[in-house]
Amino acid sequence: MTLNRRDFIGAMVASASLTKLGAPVASSMSAFSAGQGAWLQRGMIDAGGTHEPYIFIVRRGGQRLDARQISEYEQSEGLIEQLHRQGVEVFHTHLYKGFGMAAEKEGMEDTRNAVAIAHRLGMKVDTYIQWSSMMYETFFAEEPRAANWIERDIAGLPILITYGYQQSFRYMPCFTNQEYIDYLKKVVRYAIMEVKTDFIHFDNFNLNAEPSSCHCPWCVNGFRKYLRTKYSPAQLRERFGFENVSFVNPPQWNSDDPPDQMQIIYDPAFQEWVDFRCQTMADALQQVSGYAKSLNPEVAIEINPGGINGENRPWTSAIDHARLLKFTESFWSEERDMPAYLPDGRLISKIRSYKLARIYNNVMLTYAADDPVGMAEALAFNQTLGFVGSNPLSPETLRYIDFYRKNRDLYLGSEDVAPVAVFRSYASLTYHNARAQLSAILVEQALIQSRVPFVLIFDEHLRNLADYKVLVLPNSECLSDEQLSLIRHYVEEGGGLVVTEQTGLYDNWRRVRTQPGLSGLVEGQSYGTGYQENVKSQMHSAAAASRKQVGAGRVAYIPAIEFDGVLPPPEPYFAMTNIFWKRPRNWKKIIDAVHWAAESQIPLTLDGPEFLVANCTHQARDQRFLVHLVNYNVTKVPSLADLQLLVALPKNKRARKVTLYAPDSKEARPLNFTNDNSGTRFTMPELRAYALIAVQW
Repeated sequence: MTLNRRDFIGAMVASASLTKLGAPVASSMSAFSAGQGAWLQRGMIDAGGTHEPYIFIVRRGGQRLDARQISEYEQSEGLIEQLHRQGVEVFHTHLYKGFGMAAEKEGMEDTRNAVAIAHRLGMKVDTYIQWSSMMYETFFAEEPRAANWIERDIAGLPILITYGYQQSFRYMPCFTNQEYIDYLKKVVRYAIMEVKTDFIHFDNFNLNAEPSSCHCPWCVNGFRKYLRTKYSPAQLRERFGFENVSFVNPPQWNSDDPPDQMQIIYDPAFQEWVDFRCQTMADALQQVSGYAKSLNPEVAIEINPGGINGENRPWTSAIDHARLLKFTESFWSEERDMPAYLPDGRLISKIRSYKLARIYNNVMLTYAADDPVGMAEALAFNQTLGFVGSNPLSPETLRYIDFYRKNRDLYLGSEDVAPVAVFRSYASLTYHNARAQLSAILVEQALIQSRVPFVLIFDEHLRNLADYKVLVLPNSECLSDEQLSLIRHYVEEGGGLVVTEQTGLYDNWRRVRTQPGLSGLVEGQSYGTGYQENVKSQMHSAAAASRKQVGAGRVAYIPAIEFDGVLPPPEPYFAMTNIFWKRPRNWKKIIDAVHWAAESQIPLTLDGPEFLVANCTHQARDQRFLVHLVNYNVTKVPSLADLQLLVALPKNKRARKVTLYAPDSKEARPLNFTNDNSGTRFTMPELRAYALIAVQW
């Protein structure tokens, strides 16, 4: 009999509750029904030539004298056939860069021919479309009205896309202007109906950071309308102190008050402006994506908003992933944090971004080709390779392609098994990124490097907490009354809760609560003053760590997350870059609290060095539990030997087969194992960069 999602128990105690012990976490469904763009759920191996059309190569300047020949080769039958022979399944190429459809007609027709070649070979095609860049020199000639479609700063000057002063021919379009969105739909229609693309890649999916935000009449009036629509007159009075918002403006800056020195966003208009910009991008994507699906439900939509890299993305880029990834099947992250374990103890990974993709049922594309750890990380946390580079593909990349294609059934339909959910609060991370982001990063590092399976969840997921044994609130300062009620109910019903620092001391508008929001669950919290409070908290804290039983649940409180080292200066406030990505000094206390809250019901037990990382997945149809192992220090420690693993299987199930798969082994290898009351025990004889162990019951 096949077990469904609710039946699966990644638990150490066989008789415990079905809903609390690490049930596999199915990703949140896309806004579009299953079956739309469903081909991507089989995973993807994406590669190609350049996504830059010849017209852009010339206008940018600095090209080789044989640039035309190179450009033609990038869409040639010979290249596409070669990639097909190497196992590439999706051909990536350019379609529209932003010069205007008339100006790019020749290049777009070339793409249509390349797509036909790829389709004859049975390949899918991924076509590049520029989302937020307008090459005004040709675009204005083609569309004179477009001068009214661009973003303008507070002085009325055009806002450039940030690619350096030698690309000043690129203006940012304004997404509050419906006419630009309608033009973008024309490009999408051509891509789907004429080119027959299978996959649309929207590049440059972001807006500029302050002070380069749009103050055009469309945005100013749109912002005021947004406030009137979002709030009743009574709510506006509560929010601003008055109800007439007809003269409320977007944020304004001067040399004495630059935006990059603002640590905490507490001005209501500033907060709402961030929300308005994020919602504008989400609304535009929903409209364009919905239009694409109306033309062909099977077309996959992908955007390039970046992943979770420590920045305050809503503030800097108008990116709130939780609003966007409901309308996509894939997204790109161009973060350059290549996976590695560094001498100072930092473990650099893209695990957070992959977990973001998984919770929203997306596939993430990123730079991983040629790097065995990067490709191992993709298989372990993305369950597919995604983007594997451009011609020529390296022997290492080809080895991983061959391994994935040979063992694809081990990844298809898999669900992450994770009893622990880490909450990423929009309000907390946006309004006080320096503190909330640092705490989130450090808690996540502790879990990653201790091999505790976890997922990332966002505001909407608090309404469905029953799938998790433990909820972690890493300095989630800003919680609404509704969120507090959901959390309390979760604990009373038997959930485990781990709370840190100033969680719940503010409401969702970052107003100071007169009584801590989690009072009764947590006692002794103190209000900090900002980033520097993190420095002080490493020395002492007014509150003490505590653990208590509440209803049927458990609550652990940790008053400080201690950065292991000297915190650097707090500017810039909105970039918790990888200099912070190491286990906190008190990581053992964090992990002990998680285990205690979970009642020690963690589905995987594995001792090993802190550069050994694990992920657990489950395939209900095949009755398999899968453990993915990645050695992030393979360049200095090329092999780990005799790793001892304990896996807890579903209730009343016993392993009948354990099999090891690895890219450096030609054949799968059976492993000896034993079953006992705790689960299935076995030894992993050797790990190089990556291995996958399938436990069949």
